[in-house]
Amino acid sequence: MTTTTTGPALGARRTDLAAALLSAALLGAAAPAMAQFQADPAIAPPLDVTLATPLALSAPVPAELRQAAADVDAADKAAVSAADKAAVSAADEASAQGQDQAASAPSGSAAEPAAAGQAGAAAAAADAPAPGPRVRNRLDPWESWNRKVFNFNEKLDEHVLRPVATAYSDLVPQPARQAVDNFFGNFSDAWSAVNLFLQGRFKNGASQTMRVAVNSVFGIAGLIDIATPAGLEKTSEDLGRTLGYWGVKTGPYIVWPLLGPSSLRDSVALPVNAYYSPAYLFDDGEYKFAITALQVINTRANLLRVTDMLDGIALDKYTFVRDAYLQRRNIKSHKEQQEDDDDDYEVITPDEKPVNPQGDR
Repeated sequence: MTTTTTGPALGARRTDLAAALLSAALLGAAAPAMAQFQADPAIAPPLDVTLATPLALSAPVPAELRQAAADVDAADKAAVSAADKAAVSAADEASAQGQDQAASAPSGSAAEPAAAGQAGAAAAAADAPAPGPRVRNRLDPWESWNRKVFNFNEKLDEHVLRPVATAYSDLVPQPARQAVDNFFGNFSDAWSAVNLFLQGRFKNGASQTMRVAVNSVFGIAGLIDIATPAGLEKTSEDLGRTLGYWGVKTGPYIVWPLLGPSSLRDSVALPVNAYYSPAYLFDDGEYKFAITALQVINTRANLLRVTDMLDGIALDKYTFVRDAYLQRRNIKSHKEQQEDDDDDYEVITPDEKPVNPQGDR
């Protein structure tokens, strides 16, 4: 059985071999000089030069040293061969284990990420807030139907009324359109004066009557608004607001085809309000239709910019129009206004002294 020497023992043998070789070289180089020195002692031999001569390099090496060097070389080769074999064996074993794991992993490793992803999605769905119920305005119980009618009116406006109003606005100059608006507004002021008297607001009713008279006489049948610069402000009222003033609630919100937004209270008053319009001053149906068409087209032309802006800013146009209409049509009843007026005054009994904000000095 052959024994391989490795580690510290092998290093020690290499050190001994190097020392032996160096000693043999030195002895071989010094031998001729010593012989010459013994033959002629008067001569001083240059040892450094003699050591550098080829003769020193060609000195014979003892057989024991050669055998030791051969043993060391064989040991080195055996050690390197054993180390290489061990490294190759370890690499082959590691490769075989990796292949075995790769062969058994696909079913489990492919299923585990999928299961983990499904679990994460389920957890995210569980943590996500549930969609809340849709909030419905209590004044709009028929919202589903109203939205359908609203969409119908929007399509009609988009394909018919808006193009006609745009052409009318482009053809008719602004002063002429303002005169038409003032003419219809003067009739509206007359109906507002009637409703102010019906509400018992006589002072405002008288002011509104004066406004109508000034514009009708000096403003050429209301074509020119002279009353506003004169200080007679416009107060718009109708029968629906008069009913609200006397305590009639607004009621559910309603959208009528062609007529647009309204409420139950305003729908009751709608025929009366329509009766007192400029169109009913004429008996001929053609004139009534022409006056009504002119009023609708002129009003729509004045609202072109407003509706364009509304289309750009309103997330839900139906909700915006509904809330704006209900807010504009809201009116305090006569009783509520009296309560608000009473809160503005301090009631002092005979036993109480008035409050002096500055205090007694």
